[in-house]
Amino acid sequence: MQELKELFENYIPYNQQEQVDRQLILQAFSSFHNLLTRENPIIHLCASPWIMSKDRKQVLLVYHRIYDSWGWSGGHCDGDANLWQVAQREGKEETGIEALQLADPTPLAIDVLRVPRHWKNDRFVSAHLHINVTYLFYGDPLAPLSHKEDEVKGAKWFPAAQIAKIVKEQEMLPVYEKLNNKASQIG
Repeated sequence: MQELKELFENYIPYNQQEQVDRQLILQAFSSFHNLLTRENPIIHLCASPWIMSKDRKQVLLVYHRIYDSWGWSGGHCDGDANLWQVAQREGKEETGIEALQLADPTPLAIDVLRVPRHWKNDRFVSAHLHINVTYLFYGDPLAPLSHKEDEVKGAKWFPAAQIAKIVKEQEMLPVYEKLNNKASQIG
């Protein structure tokens, strides 16, 4: 856990939201020992791939059952401390694209995200927080897509500039705008 804590200690916030979230994340590391698993019902680590075409004009989104909206893929670490590998695994599972190329091993973004209470696999899940670390990945828009039926209803490429017209979750729009802006500055 110390290595993960150092990742956040050394992370340079992009904006005020990341600065405030980084402080909350560091406080969580000081307060809890089990952030890597869902055993912590209050707050735990997750990772997401921001999957774009290499020209960064398209982004691959999945339609989430819980949020009833198009959004990024991603998921729980479930004990795996290699966050970019968690992001890659989740991207492959939820989109079906096997050849996801990590653009940069440095996190693209950090966010503390609210998860509403919901039912999953016939079990009630209380509202909680995700410490989410996002990595930029490249994928081929011509590669065949599939999706993990129990979590998402589909996967589809969209123009990156059109996200505000596609995503229903208003609170996620600033996150996706940030990801597109930061991705445009890499390489």
